[in-house]
Parts: sequence; C-alpha cells; structure tokens
Amino acid sequence: MNLIEDVNPFYWATIVLVSTTGFTILWLLDAVTHKHLVHVDITDKELQTHRNILLASVLMELSLVCMYWWSVEVLPFFITFVIVRTVHEFIDELHFHTGRCTAYESSLHLGMWVFVFIKTIALFMWGFFSQYKGVENLPLIYYVWGGIVLILMFFVSIAEWRRGKFTS
Repeated sequence: MNLIEDVNPFYWATIVLVSTTGFTILWLLDAVTHKHLVHVDITDKELQTHRNILLASVLMELSLVCMYWWSVEVLPFFITFVIVRTVHEFIDELHFHTGRCTAYESSLHLGMWVFVFIKTIALFMWGFFSQYKGVENLPLIYYVWGGIVLILMFFVSIAEWRRGKFTS
C-alpha cells in the first residue's frame, strides 16, 4: 500500500493529464470522422451505443472524483461503471465498427482505448489508495491544462451526444 501512496503526485497528475490529452485529441479526430459518417453509415442503434458509452463514462469519472472523499464507499459504483462502459465499447467495436471502419478509424479507437485505460487506472490508483494526496499542491499550469482538456472534452461530448438528433 505504501508503494502507491508514496508515488509523487506530480507523476499521477502528469500521467493523467498526458493520457487524457491524448484521448481527447484522438476522440476529437474520431468525432470528425463520425460527422462525415452520420448521414451515411451510422445507425440509430450505434448512436445509442455511443450515448451509453458517454453516459457510463461520465458516471465513471464522477465516481473517480468522489474517491477524494469516499474511496471505499464509491468503489462498487466505480467498478460497475467501468464494466458497463467497457461492455458497451466492445459492443460498439465488435458489432458496429468491425466491418465498416477504415484502418485510420480503427487506429483512433485503439489509441483512445489505450489512453482511457491508462488514465482510468492512474486515477483509480491515486484516488482509491491515497485519496488524491498532493492534488492541492500541483503547479497552476496543471490546473489550467486540466481545465482546457475538460472544456474540450465537454464540447466533443455535446457534439457526439447530439450527433444524429437531426437525422431521424
């Protein structure tokens, strides 16, 4: 337990910010791809699957934030949201994307999966085992960086959620 608690908070914050930034960039590129496909090849069922992933992801992120105050109490919720999100990701990839995706889009998805799991595992380890010890002492640039990434993620989320609203 001390091994994880003794990790420098700058490490945790850096790995979280780098992986979140990488994920967000790839997600933005994927959203641009979806924009071109939505009128051609994305069904309402696939859009609903994307919305399920987005909702489970938001709930998973909220459970990670809650680990700052209640790490043990929120653990069942976190595990549930990770499972639900991952199952829907598999449904999306195996049912909707396998036959349609180009190598480019498949590469985007692979990168997104890698970055999101790195970020999730790092946040879980930092949050569950030390309740984000040291997060209050990070340099201002870390908070600015995180804020910019969160704002960008918010806008991509809104665009993806609304993606198909006008196609039905």
